[in-house]
Amino acid sequence: MKLGIRIRLFMVTTALILGLGLICGLFLQHQLVRMMEQRTERELGREAQIARAFLETGSTGSTPDAACTSIQQMRAAFDTPITLVDGAGRVRCDSRGRTDAADLRQRDEIARALAGERGIDRRREPDGTEMLHLALPVNGRPDIGAVRLSITLSEMEQSLGQLRGPLLLAGLLGLIGALLVSALGSHILSRTFRDLVLGAGSTGERSRAGLAATASDNLDGLAGSINRMADTVSTLAAERARFKAVLEGMNEAVITLDDQRRITLINHAAIRLLAVDGDPLGLPFIELVRTPAIHKLLAEGSDIEVCEFELPGTPPRRIQARITPPDEGTNRILVMHDVTDIRKLETVRRDFVANVSHELRTPVSIIRANSETLIDGAMSDPVYGQRLLAALHRNSERLSRLVDDLLDLSRLEANRYQFERDELSLAEAVRRAVDSVERSAQSKSIELSCEIDDELRVRTDPKALDQILVNYLDNAIKYTPKDGRVRIEVQLDADTVRVDVVDNGPGIAPQHRKRIFERFYRVDPGRSRDMGGTGLGLSIVKHLAESLEGDAGMEPAKPHGSRFWLSLPRA
Repeated sequence: MKLGIRIRLFMVTTALILGLGLICGLFLQHQLVRMMEQRTERELGREAQIARAFLETGSTGSTPDAACTSIQQMRAAFDTPITLVDGAGRVRCDSRGRTDAADLRQRDEIARALAGERGIDRRREPDGTEMLHLALPVNGRPDIGAVRLSITLSEMEQSLGQLRGPLLLAGLLGLIGALLVSALGSHILSRTFRDLVLGAGSTGERSRAGLAATASDNLDGLAGSINRMADTVSTLAAERARFKAVLEGMNEAVITLDDQRRITLINHAAIRLLAVDGDPLGLPFIELVRTPAIHKLLAEGSDIEVCEFELPGTPPRRIQARITPPDEGTNRILVMHDVTDIRKLETVRRDFVANVSHELRTPVSIIRANSETLIDGAMSDPVYGQRLLAALHRNSERLSRLVDDLLDLSRLEANRYQFERDELSLAEAVRRAVDSVERSAQSKSIELSCEIDDELRVRTDPKALDQILVNYLDNAIKYTPKDGRVRIEVQLDADTVRVDVVDNGPGIAPQHRKRIFERFYRVDPGRSRDMGGTGLGLSIVKHLAESLEGDAGMEPAKPHGSRFWLSLPRA
């Protein structure tokens, strides 16, 4: 049966009252016994001092018989048994008429009195009577060493019994009064609690002021505590909402795991990264990612905090995972980053450094070897010396072009390349580029052709456009065989102009077309170096075109050859 709050409050207060009453009664009993013992000891001590004074002053006579007569009279006055003991511990006289041939020095109180001290002892006698004995030393009497007074503790118990009756009656009356007050208080408190519970249950429907006013009449401060608790709950809810917003706004995948490595919290970034279907809460994390590196990271007792693994997919991605140490609740936070692009950039950087080193090594080695040969005496040889000097000049130019291209590429990637956009005639820009490569084309009997409307204008940087067109034409002439043909075509769109440089050379294999604009990428590395290329020209073209709000690319030409194109915004 479920008890109401009134009955439960009454039972609790009744138990408290009974418990406190019992404790107080036991404490009072102990204090009364102690007080009676102290009072009895004081009375015995006072009577013993009187008896000793009579014995020491000779008022009782100088003989043992006279002393015995005197203590009989004292017993009648004190109503306390008196015993005289000589220095050997023998009883010389007892007011009760008892004789004891035993050596009383074994008794604690007698031993202390004969030693010149005040002796007191509480013990049970052979007849079962519990006695309190007090002995004092007697000086100046060779026949008497100590005087002892005794009292039965039953007399003290009788005195206590006379006090217990009124005390029990007073305690019973107090208990009845306390129970009545408890019943009344339980009734008042139960009504107040009922009002507060109703107020707390309908916090959202009534004002905080009304709840506080109700409580101030009954339980001061409790309604205020409820209101503060409501404010705290609202604050926690707002903080939870902010935390959720921050968590969901993170690009990193965040997952919270319990001590069994089950998912207790996951954000949308983690769901997207792991391609999770359905609700993953409560699932073991190893069911989502079956990778040995993750298993080692999450293993109990593992000192690994960071690992990197490949997440299967199309395409596969490189993931870096970091785990926090367990907190007090044994929860762990797993944070995962998609580092695929970073690793690709690191690979590109390493390849770039390796390619630059390789490209620099060849001309530097030739320049060093030729200069050493010339220093050793080859300068005097008119034929061989000139050949070495020509090689020095050729490789120094190649080194200079490589450095210039690297500087241009660096400025483009750092957005420090200065552009001056202006409206210009596309036909004039193409003719300038053709004039720059005409000698190279004539040396291979290559026909250059272009038909562009002189009225066609574009908005771009003249120097950048010249650099792109010269690079396209120079490459086309280099890779087109003798008696070949290179033509420049223009395709118009609503907003853009596309310039195509088409050759009838051998063309570029499909596997190389996607990477042809990468830095230092060559279809035929040996042949490209022999032709003086740095491997950076097309990469610079790509960056220039994108910086000019256009684009660059290549397509195969029909029936054979290559088509490199550039798109620019129309003026």
